[in-house]
Amino acid sequence: MSIYKEKFFRNLGVIAEHEQEILRKTNVAIVGLGGTGGTAFECLLRLGVENFILFDRDTFELTNFNRQLLATDITLDQKKTRAALERAKNINSNTKIIVNNEFASKKIKKAKIVIDGTDNVETRISIAKACRDLRIPYVFSAASFSIGIVSIFTNYQFEKAFQLPKTKKELNNYNTCTSVIAPATMFAGTLAASQAINYILKKPFTEAPDALFFDLFSKEIISKKRLE
Repeated sequence: MSIYKEKFFRNLGVIAEHEQEILRKTNVAIVGLGGTGGTAFECLLRLGVENFILFDRDTFELTNFNRQLLATDITLDQKKTRAALERAKNINSNTKIIVNNEFASKKIKKAKIVIDGTDNVETRISIAKACRDLRIPYVFSAASFSIGIVSIFTNYQFEKAFQLPKTKKELNNYNTCTSVIAPATMFAGTLAASQAINYILKKPFTEAPDALFFDLFSKEIISKKRLE
C-alpha cells in the first residue's frame, strides 16, 4: 500500500477509491486562510486533495488566535500562506501549492472550484464575479458571532442574492469586524469544504439561491433557506 493510500485509507467506505483519486488530482483555490478558509484547507488536506491555489496577503496576529486554525505561537507574525505551506508539508509532503498575495482572476483559471474565506464584501464581489466569468463554482462561506452561511454559486449572481448596494461608500458599511467564536468559523469552513467535494464528486450540494444557515446556539442548529 502506498503512503498516500495508507494516510487516507479511512476515507474509503465513505468515498470510493476512484473518487479519492479525483480529489487527489483536483485543483482547489482558497481565497483567505483565516477562520473559515484555514479550516476548509485543513479539511481538504485530510481528504487527500493535493493541488491548491492559495491567496492571502496577511500575517497572523494575536487577535486571530480565538478562531483561526493556523494561528499559533509559532506562526505569530508569519504570513498565512507560509503557515499553510508548512501545515500541508507536515500532513502530505506531496501537496502542490501555488501561493499568491493578491487575488487575480487569471490565477484561478486552472481551479475546479473556488472557496471564499475572506471577510471583505468588495473582495467577495470581485471573487464571485471572476468565478462567474470563468464558469468556476464559487463557494461562499461566512461566520459571525455563533452563526454562519454557506452556499455554492454557479449561475446565480452573488450581488443579487444578498441585495448588495453598488456604491463603494455603501459597501463599506458591510465591512465591519464582529465578534465570532471558533466553532462558528470552523463549522463554516467544514461545510464549505464538504460542499466543495460534493460538487467535485457530483454529489448533491446546496446551490444558490439556496444556502445552508446555522446557529450554534439554536435548537435547530442547521437549516436550508433561500437567500432571496
